Amino acid sequence: MIFFNAKSGARLGALAGIACLGLAAGCSSSSSSAPAASPAAPAKPSGTASVAYAASLLYLNEHIVAPAFQTATGLKYTGRAGPSDGLQAEISSGEITPNVFEAVGGDNITPLFPKFTKWYVQYAATSIVVAYNPKSKYASQFKAIASGTKPIQDLFALMEKPGFKLGRTDPNLDPQGRGFIYMLELAQAQYHLPSDTVAKILGTTNLADANSPQIFDEAALPARLQAGQLDASSAYQSQAIQLHLPYILLPPAINLGDPALATHYHTASITITGNVTKHGSPIIINITTIGPPSSAGTAYVKYVLSQAGLALYKQGGYTLLPPTAFGTVSAIPSSIRSELG
Repeated sequence: MIFFNAKSGARLGALAGIACLGLAAGCSSSSSSAPAASPAAPAKPSGTASVAYAASLLYLNEHIVAPAFQTATGLKYTGRAGPSDGLQAEISSGEITPNVFEAVGGDNITPLFPKFTKWYVQYAATSIVVAYNPKSKYASQFKAIASGTKPIQDLFALMEKPGFKLGRTDPNLDPQGRGFIYMLELAQAQYHLPSDTVAKILGTTNLADANSPQIFDEAALPARLQAGQLDASSAYQSQAIQLHLPYILLPPAINLGDPALATHYHTASITITGNVTKHGSPIIINITTIGPPSSAGTAYVKYVLSQAGLALYKQGGYTLLPPTAFGTVSAIPSSIRSELG
């Protein structure tokens, strides 16, 4: 390989000029040599990043990240939102065939090993909050708790009130639905609340009851809150920030937002459909490609993990984590590995 810099280029130019002075005939404009061919234009990028993602990423993906990705790469994008567990099941069954999967929790990606993928990368975290309707009859109490003028314990007594309209997602399908229940269990222990506090707030002793009137689709839940159909709902802090929802920030000991408290969060649990027991864990966003590597899918993951992509997540209310790979790291495309810390 030959390297040269500006100075060596100038010297080569000067020598060429001297040669032309001595050999005017050979360097004259009347030379019969054929003109150099124009360099070929670079091929335009092609393909579509088909992204299946946790519904909590709906606003950020569709309105912020996808447009930025398309502008930066010239590639196309299509997205599908849903509960992480549900999307994983649809990928496993072949019902959907995305080339990228963004999930809350690595435990929603590892069931896809090794047929659909062999790795994932964690890169951002958020926490559970309680979002509220500023026009609710309980609005003044919500605001007092949010500001700290009333203790956080008052929130749980408030949510127990008869007629209180609470919205949450299905814990059998969605990490947010489980996260809200873990938060209540942790709060019950943390603040020494009565032993039936969680059951009273959820309106049932069957914590995994999917038929509860409190259960809503994650993508539709914020809209129901904003429309005044609910007094309060579960939410991720990132969602509340992006959608401008008033919310109550919960202490790290119960909000599932601190990776350093993973062991503590693990003490909360729920048994869901199929007699599967799940435990509390930090709320972390993970990403992987699905199926045979595609240039567009790989480019999307690379963009998300780039400085530009991560900056968008930070603006969207996420806490950035050093991109860290799990699984078979050697299976990660080299262009993605270059973005890992």
